[in-house]
Amino acid sequence: MKKDKSKKPVFQVAKDALTRINLGISFAEYDPILRQRDVFVRTPALEAALDPSRAKCFFVGRRGTGKTAIALYLADNRKLCVVVNPQIFVPSCIDVEIAQLADTRQRPFKSLVTSFSRTFLLEAVMEWSRRKLISLDALPSPLSRDRPLIEDLDFDQRQMRLQAEVFESLNKDNEKDWLRFVNRAKDTLKVVDDLALAHSLNTTILIDRIDEAWDGSDKAVICLMGLMHTCVQLSATCKSVRALLFLRENIFERVRQIDNEFARLETSVVSLDWTQELLLELVERRLQLPLNPKPPIGGATWDCFFESGPSARAMVFDYCQERPRDVLTYCSFAVETAQSRRHHQVTIEDLQAARRRFSESRFKDLSDEYSENFPTISLVLSRFYGLGTEYTVAAVTAFIQKLLVDDEVKQACAGWIYGYVAPERFIELLYNIGFFGIRDGADKPQYRSLGVKSPTPPPITERSHVVVHPSYVDALALHETVIGALGDEIQLKGEGLVYELPDATSLHDYQARLDTLLDDMKTLPNGKPGASQWEHLIGETIRLCFFRSLANVEPKVRDVSGVVIRDWVTSNVAQHGFWEMVRQRYNATQVIWECKNYADLTADDFHQALYYMTRAGGRFVIVVFRGEIQRHYYEHVRRACEKDGMVLLLTERDIVVFLRQAKHGKIKESHIRDIYDRTIREIS
Repeated sequence: MKKDKSKKPVFQVAKDALTRINLGISFAEYDPILRQRDVFVRTPALEAALDPSRAKCFFVGRRGTGKTAIALYLADNRKLCVVVNPQIFVPSCIDVEIAQLADTRQRPFKSLVTSFSRTFLLEAVMEWSRRKLISLDALPSPLSRDRPLIEDLDFDQRQMRLQAEVFESLNKDNEKDWLRFVNRAKDTLKVVDDLALAHSLNTTILIDRIDEAWDGSDKAVICLMGLMHTCVQLSATCKSVRALLFLRENIFERVRQIDNEFARLETSVVSLDWTQELLLELVERRLQLPLNPKPPIGGATWDCFFESGPSARAMVFDYCQERPRDVLTYCSFAVETAQSRRHHQVTIEDLQAARRRFSESRFKDLSDEYSENFPTISLVLSRFYGLGTEYTVAAVTAFIQKLLVDDEVKQACAGWIYGYVAPERFIELLYNIGFFGIRDGADKPQYRSLGVKSPTPPPITERSHVVVHPSYVDALALHETVIGALGDEIQLKGEGLVYELPDATSLHDYQARLDTLLDDMKTLPNGKPGASQWEHLIGETIRLCFFRSLANVEPKVRDVSGVVIRDWVTSNVAQHGFWEMVRQRYNATQVIWECKNYADLTADDFHQALYYMTRAGGRFVIVVFRGEIQRHYYEHVRRACEKDGMVLLLTERDIVVFLRQAKHGKIKESHIRDIYDRTIREIS
């Protein structure tokens, strides 16, 4: 019998190849694999970010669609690229009526845009100086007059200083000073352009992780709107500095709703859409890393590692809403399952076994993603536990009525739930976050796309059914059935879901403790009178916000200058993420927190931190104080690093962020990771 020579040979890999596969970490900010250029997929969004001529400023997508990955790629592959993660987004100095500030044609909004523009330009000059591409001693005017802003302040401090200046003149009706500020920004832009042209210093500024400093207020939306108008304005008027903003879709939609000149922004938006072909390439590039030679991209690499390749692809991509983070997470769980079973390929059974673990992870991630817009929305979603996968409009109406008599839901979700009591509004909300799809008659359910498209769901009629997305079915133990009614005998439960709360507290008590700490911080005095209260507040923050990673929180009593001060010592029990990295890098089985109830740190404070670093407990100390981080503090931190240690500085503002995120149900370490990354960059 003749062989079919037209059939391409199947690429073969070693039998133990699967044991060497590591798909990395699905959260880009923690993923060391992204240091390798070969793993990046050239998506349309990445191409737009690399091409200045396309004048695209905004990269918008849901969480896990690749925003941070693009920022990391640009930061590593562009000659002059600055990554900015704002920590203060709504300074108290902006004391203007919301309606007045929101009008893009009025002076308050122009003041906001002008201050942002000047902040970006000075950030670029600071980066040129840091890289020794220019000398601050030779700055032309008016930059020479801005040297203190460039040299002594970071992005947030510079932004606050400039906004305080312009809004002070505005509030005092000092038109002369206000006009001088506006003209100064124009002069700065021209000088920066001339300086960049003379030295070939074209610079890209990447603004990422806006949600870390996001409180969801109306003023925060307007400040973001001002930032977006600044990016577009710089793109049109500045030849040397380009600002790219990476935004979550739900935050972007808030701006769309209130901006009276949104058309100016819309043409600068890039949607982070993915196709199944791009997702396949994403996984295959990571599968290829340990292989030599490498099978081709386009299906051959996948088929080497996944049994029944096309069926497995459909099983993964249809299940994951075409979102890269979900695809990587699901594939990683399946690979780990196959490795534990000593399989040479990932089987369909391995994929099925990984579904429950992935579903639980996806459910937590969904609740976290929308916690700023809808605090503790996980509580509402958990009430579907044990019910069905599909609901009529009448069943949804009954479900809402049961929510409104649920004491926990009323207490934790009172700030938003009453705006969604109409069934159409409730369905629209869960459709927009990707939890529900809508089926009309016998058609397949339609789920919300990931890109920046109209969030309006399909029309809801009497025939409409809503369908829970398959990726949440296992986490909620849903039955494959249509629920047409929910009688009085059916009680909403959610007992099968384990909520991570410290000290076995109820959700209501947990949030009440967080509220108390936030209120106490507003009135806590600096200095010795409030020292013990500050230490207690920090200890409570550790217990309430870091209980997943830091255990056995205990005070350590010591005597300094005759005053008893309690430092907090915690056991680092993390198995992944930031704290696991800290344990590995600094041998930090114990993490020490030093509490300083004053604004200015001295050399003695850093010496004290160094004293507590030991080989047995580790070399990672956190100093929490009441002021702002000054640039010269990093010189002391550098000395700790020279001894293989780290002194991480946290401010009162950071503690507020931790408490606010915990109150909203966020499970994130990215804020403290940002502080750590910024520290490493400053001392490098």
